[in-house]
Amino acid sequence: MLGKSRIFVLTGAGISAESGIPVFQGTSWHGHSHYELANIEAWERDPALVWQYYSDRRASARDARPNAAHVALSQWTKELNAGSLFLCTQNVDGLHEAAGSEGVVHIHGKLFESRCAADCGQPAFADHKSYSAGELPRCSCGALARPNVCWFGEQPYHLDRIYHELETCSTFMAIGTSGSVQPVASFVGLVKQRRPAVPTIYVGVEAPANAGSFDHVHLGAAAQTLPQVLHSLTRFLQHPRNAGH
Repeated sequence: MLGKSRIFVLTGAGISAESGIPVFQGTSWHGHSHYELANIEAWERDPALVWQYYSDRRASARDARPNAAHVALSQWTKELNAGSLFLCTQNVDGLHEAAGSEGVVHIHGKLFESRCAADCGQPAFADHKSYSAGELPRCSCGALARPNVCWFGEQPYHLDRIYHELETCSTFMAIGTSGSVQPVASFVGLVKQRRPAVPTIYVGVEAPANAGSFDHVHLGAAAQTLPQVLHSLTRFLQHPRNAGH
């Protein structure tokens, strides 16, 4: 059973919040809502303000370290057969990679990358800098560079691959997601609608808005709760007839 498994793991802001990275919901930045600045209209209106915002976000995330939940996922991946896990994150930080996870799919992009705002074709590049209004970064083509993140009003990244994985996964797990941001909130419902027998599992401090679509909801900090959930899930995958998860 374990060798034939394809486990879709989705992580959200809750797992990074346990490493000290601020969350969007219920907070603001210098009097601006995050939704006001994390969108293409804000960039077109005031790129300097948007860069100031993302520079502060980089500063807040720069010294963050993976917590036990990130580490548990990375270690669990190594215990599974190669290709058994598809890790998709809504988070733009690099904490999964810092914990040792490879091949992480960032549906909302990466905070510590920048790319050409004019889409000239140059690839995104690693960028840990903070910028002031007088020194905004530019692409080699001369256009402004922007954070390599998905803003409201833009299409999330890697959707074709993600929907393929949702169609073929044998287990779906979400960790620290609110269940209220689309299209990600619809993922678990899509899995249950098309293949009701696929186990769906949630781990997080609070029940998500789409909790009704999960077969199992484990409430608690992911750093404390996830290792045991993964241990139980491994037993289930190895012996599905006589082990719970």
